[in-house]
Amino acid sequence: MKKFNKVSKIAVGSTLAILLASSIGLDYSISAGIITLLTIQDTKKETIFISLKRIIAFLFATILALILFSNFGFTTIPFGIFLFLFVGGCSMVKLQDGIAMNSVLATHYILSKSISIHMITNEALLLFIGAGIGTLINLYMPSNIKQIREVQERIESDLRKILFRMAYFLREADKSEYKDHCFTPLQEDINLGLTYAYTNMNNTLFQESEYFIRYMEMRKHQLQILTEIYKKIISLHSVPKQALPISQFIESIANSLAESNNAKGLLQLEDNLEDEYRQSSLPLTREEFEDRAVLYMILKDFKMFLLVKEQFADTLTKDQIQKYWS
Repeated sequence: MKKFNKVSKIAVGSTLAILLASSIGLDYSISAGIITLLTIQDTKKETIFISLKRIIAFLFATILALILFSNFGFTTIPFGIFLFLFVGGCSMVKLQDGIAMNSVLATHYILSKSISIHMITNEALLLFIGAGIGTLINLYMPSNIKQIREVQERIESDLRKILFRMAYFLREADKSEYKDHCFTPLQEDINLGLTYAYTNMNNTLFQESEYFIRYMEMRKHQLQILTEIYKKIISLHSVPKQALPISQFIESIANSLAESNNAKGLLQLEDNLEDEYRQSSLPLTREEFEDRAVLYMILKDFKMFLLVKEQFADTLTKDQIQKYWS
């Protein structure tokens, strides 16, 4: 659907640009349609930035053409020098997006053997009509908020599944069936969510649009922490009695996991668990000592998991909370 919309915009926009350029009597009016085709990008911001770059490149190309063609004629060698200087200059100041289009416009001076005010005006109007129609027609971009919200729901569902599996295997002696394939759907959904979030940001011109990117990055950080916890769980040799309350704590995280949960209540539970852990009797064997140490690190990792969410929530403005959490 997205590709169809872009192709439709290109076809309609290019046709309108050619018709408009022809109606006001511009030479090489078909070039306006090509400029429109090159202007329409995947997002609003890309389209606007590329149009601005091409306008700046046009001014550079016009000055170069005026100097070279006026003094050395409208032949191949001056055009070659023009290309050398123009392409090199644009590359140095990162205006590569304006090279191809403005090089084509410069050929019109060669073909007409003129760089008069009339010809410069003609090329400027071709640029403004082509880029202008391309920009205007691309200001309409269907919102992808629904897609982002659907991915968010999947991400939180993925997280719950991972957490419940962790809680289960933490209290199971046999961990041979505990594999890391459960992380793959979450990783894929986060990557997709980031793609959607950046597209949303690049299609939003005058509103705050970084919330979803920060949300996805927060979940990505949490995923990294969970993969480390997984490694610790499968390294356990036994099931110490402290494993049960930690397992129940993990289930509490899973049951309360939500976009709008700031994790403060869960962090208080974690602090209480740490206090209980410190007050428990010391291990009697080396194996018990090692497993107890791993359990404590798991508990501290979950504290970091929750702090990531708390920090995300604490940096939100009241407007963001009202807009995205209500």
